[in-house]
Amino acid sequence: MGQKSTKNKKDLLHLTEEDVDRLTKNTTYSKQQIQDWHQGFLRDCPNGKLDKKKFLEVYKKFYPEGKAEKFCGQVFKTFDSDDNGYIDFVEFLIAVNITSHGDVREKLRLAFDMYDMNKNGKVILCLKECFRRDEQKQMTIQCI
Repeated sequence: MGQKSTKNKKDLLHLTEEDVDRLTKNTTYSKQQIQDWHQGFLRDCPNGKLDKKKFLEVYKKFYPEGKAEKFCGQVFKTFDSDDNGYIDFVEFLIAVNITSHGDVREKLRLAFDMYDMNKNGKVILCLKECFRRDEQKQMTIQCI
């Protein structure tokens, strides 16, 4: 009595058969490739958790010229699908697969999810004017 149950706590350092099955069904990776990715993930994240700080650190290496903090935060939230404050290996590999091998629909869904800031299924554009210049024409589009 009084002790928290660890029954539902997931072991982040080991892949279960269920994890591997889920990843083979939802990604383009084989079981061996999944195991290889998992070993690399654990080298970078020995506790099995990719936290926001580490994610930002890695992201800045790929996009050094950009303002990584703001965009990275939104990407992190999208990849952290269970909203527990870290990206586990399953979340990581699904995100890698979509960004690397996903079809247009999957990539659009991922992009939509990144811009759906409050997770209400809507993206609101806040643009006063958008300009598109042709050779002799200037077109103004107003977005509400």
